[in-house]
Amino acid sequence: MVVWMVSANRGLDMIENGSSILERHRVSVVGSGTETLVLIPGFGTDQSAWRHVVEAMRDRYRIVMFDLAGIGPSNQMHYDHVSYGTLDAYARDVVAILEALWIEKCICIGHSVAGMVAALASIRTPHLFAKLVLLGGSACYRNVGDYRGGFDTADIDALIDNATQDYMRWTVQFGQIVVARPAEDPTVREFAATLRAMRPDMALSLLLTVLRSDVRSRLAEVTVPAVILQAREDAAVTREAAEYLRDHLAGSVLEILDASGHLPHLSAPGTVVAALGRHLS
Repeated sequence: MVVWMVSANRGLDMIENGSSILERHRVSVVGSGTETLVLIPGFGTDQSAWRHVVEAMRDRYRIVMFDLAGIGPSNQMHYDHVSYGTLDAYARDVVAILEALWIEKCICIGHSVAGMVAALASIRTPHLFAKLVLLGGSACYRNVGDYRGGFDTADIDALIDNATQDYMRWTVQFGQIVVARPAEDPTVREFAATLRAMRPDMALSLLLTVLRSDVRSRLAEVTVPAVILQAREDAAVTREAAEYLRDHLAGSVLEILDASGHLPHLSAPGTVVAALGRHLS
């Protein structure tokens, strides 16, 4: 359900190909406050993954949420692997949404690959962003030369092969790895369920796009201050990858969270909310 708690003159008349971009991305706006907090979910999740952050922050911020094309189960009808073969395509969508809502100088929190999408969007239109928060972000997930992103080519091939052979079984196995908890854990169950709600061909195409992405060469173009929040143990993002972001994003800060897994906003929400309180105040 789309919730637009904005006035008619806030850009809701922006129509693209007969349908509002706000409808296409299921934009919702909740909360109150003079500052705007934009929350972008990562691969295999939708905006509901931010519910704990929203509950904690809605009295202090106007909170904007939306789903990127294909990233989660809610917005796959607008996804195709050709149009969204690079992260720049998602960055264009983010900019279009912010402009449709007439948002400027927002604090943008992107989880996982959405953190890099937000960074690329800030390169395009830095005036729209006051601060970036990269939760479990990585400029490159692969091991390339001396850079340790975490995945070798063989690792990626094996991941896709396993998913292709038995997608339903793979969702649980992948969920256990990503969340760093057993199969019966509620967060693992939730993540596996959202993966199962995705079309397998789309999910695997997008996963390949994510794992093969490399935006290291673009980090010097980011001029917006950034906060990097990284779980202490994360099978998807190495400590080295988080430190690389800190070292190559000018003026950025890195905090290692006392949490495990790639979805700490679901598995350890209190830890994430406390960190946001320290860095957003």
